[in-house]
Amino acid sequence: MRITHLEASNWRNFKNVSFDIGDRLFVVGPNASGKSNLLDIFRFLGDLTPAGGGLGHAIKKRGGLSKLRSLFARNNAKGHLVVAVTLQDGEDTWEYRLSIKGEGQGHNRPVVAEELVIRNGERLLRRPDAQDDADPERLTQTHLEQISANQPFRALADYFTRVQYFHLVPQIIRDPNRVGIPDNDPYGAHFIAEMNATQTRTRDAWLRRMEKALQAAVPGFETLNIETDSAGKPHLIAGYRNWRSKPALQSEADFSDGTLRLIGLLWSIIKAPKTPGILLLEEPELSLNSAVVRMLPTVLAQARRSSDLQILLSTHAPEILNDEGVVPSEVLVLTVTKDGSQAGLLSEPAFGTDENLTLGLSLAEIVDGLITPGDLTGLTVAARSSR
Repeated sequence: MRITHLEASNWRNFKNVSFDIGDRLFVVGPNASGKSNLLDIFRFLGDLTPAGGGLGHAIKKRGGLSKLRSLFARNNAKGHLVVAVTLQDGEDTWEYRLSIKGEGQGHNRPVVAEELVIRNGERLLRRPDAQDDADPERLTQTHLEQISANQPFRALADYFTRVQYFHLVPQIIRDPNRVGIPDNDPYGAHFIAEMNATQTRTRDAWLRRMEKALQAAVPGFETLNIETDSAGKPHLIAGYRNWRSKPALQSEADFSDGTLRLIGLLWSIIKAPKTPGILLLEEPELSLNSAVVRMLPTVLAQARRSSDLQILLSTHAPEILNDEGVVPSEVLVLTVTKDGSQAGLLSEPAFGTDENLTLGLSLAEIVDGLITPGDLTGLTVAARSSR
């Protein structure tokens, strides 16, 4: 199963957004255009399932409906928050649509305004229904999150539970107690413990694969292992070549930010095909050498071979698009307008990509011209002396 199309209305930066999705998608755009918010739509779908906590929890963890609903909503889609996806599973085509509104009458809880499930043109669910009319309290939950109600379309719920998100923060890995850990540990606080908890044979095989990759990317890198200290806490231990006969050992506390992020990225990529779903990568290029960044599309392509894994990543590094395997229909460009952010695939005629490619421009150069701010001389104002 894989998502082939997404539509959303009144979601954070976006008044309306609609685009197709292939095996992978590169999301690009200027600062504050909504790249993270766009990826969060897929995380939200995962949070609707029983493992994620359901509708009320998914809205609450994002600050409530007022924080989630776009400032540009006005009367658009009746002011409702709408997410709709089309999915393909072999010969079957699925559609799931969820519209959410505030309850009103002083409660303002998020409630289902519409929930729709269609398979191959046959409607399996449409809410509100007669039971909802008789008991409006039911509308505080989706049927997607209810095992007793989702049996005809449980394949959708199972698929959404496999949304994986990677935005590893090295400082949190080194000191997980420095911040409260959000649901699903998206920033890697328990990342090493997760590695250690993996079945030993599988974990060791994956570590050897990562070791070879790290030897190529990190100067002097030689070995990677996991060791547990006297308190039972696991640590990453890396060996580096030096003038002695044995490698010098370092723990994650000594790793550079780039090394830690690369280790986390490799682990996420290697483990993802075991449970194919959606892998969300937020700015994977952070702290990485530009040569490594240029290789990421090839690495991702290798990861998803013979797998239904979809990979969606946001990036501020246009050079990541210079891989010869990346095509315009895999690049989603976000632009900021007076009516909210808009999203369009680079293959759309409005971007003039075919003409620019004919002129000899690379995808990276085309995208850079679309997302780079204009006159940045205003930045120097902050540094000027007040004298």
